[in-house]
Amino acid sequence: MPQTAPPTIAEALASFAVRECRAAMRALADTKRRHRGVHEARKAIRRLKSLLTLAAEPFAESLPSIETSLGRLATGLSPLRDAYVAVNTARTVAGPAPSPEWQHAIDALEHRSEGRLAAALSKDPGFLKRRRELRDLAGVIEALPWQQVDRDTVEQALARSERRVAKAHKRASRHPSPVNLHRWRRRARRLRMQLDSWRKALKTTGKSSHYHAHQNKAAAHAISKLSDALGAKQDLRALRTALRSLRKPQAVAPLLEQIRQELKKHRKIG
Repeated sequence: MPQTAPPTIAEALASFAVRECRAAMRALADTKRRHRGVHEARKAIRRLKSLLTLAAEPFAESLPSIETSLGRLATGLSPLRDAYVAVNTARTVAGPAPSPEWQHAIDALEHRSEGRLAAALSKDPGFLKRRRELRDLAGVIEALPWQQVDRDTVEQALARSERRVAKAHKRASRHPSPVNLHRWRRRARRLRMQLDSWRKALKTTGKSSHYHAHQNKAAAHAISKLSDALGAKQDLRALRTALRSLRKPQAVAPLLEQIRQELKKHRKIG
């Protein structure tokens, strides 16, 4: 029997993009683990956006509207994800035997998280509206001019992402504000996702890479560690904001001090 020819780079990337749309749809349909579903849906949307950016030039006409739709979906889910992450971060900082002050704060944050989820599901039962929008986007994405995407297109996009990460790193090193650190983290995370997609595409197509700057796994692992470290710092800052919003300054004062000590451990990032 004749062997089936491996897919082209364009076909592989197109398949990955549609797959991410479907992954987000399945995550939002998870009725048993709603919070995890929201988190996984947002991750799938981020991976999809990073992948599409690899073909920014051939998709220039359609990409802005697609990115707007994906951004709106992610933004709409952000309050749910943020509230849930605040609960988990609080539990991590509090440790296995939370003090009464921490337990009270965790209970309050958990109540807020469940309330936001219930309100969102009341407006969009079963997240059906969002899932339909993702289904429609999958059709739009599948119809993009993928045949125009080749190795040079992708590797030029990776080089641009590298430059953006380096620029954000430089800015964050000079002025380590939350905004600059967050920008650095977003760009590092996007590059990591793009590299992951590119490695998978090359493996699927049976091709080797001409792109040497970050093709080895050690460098990709370093980017992943950087993104995780910056993410942990961002989660601590978000927890601090959430605790302050409880409007119980005396009760949360020792908790805020503990968070301050945790943040000190992250000062050497970058």
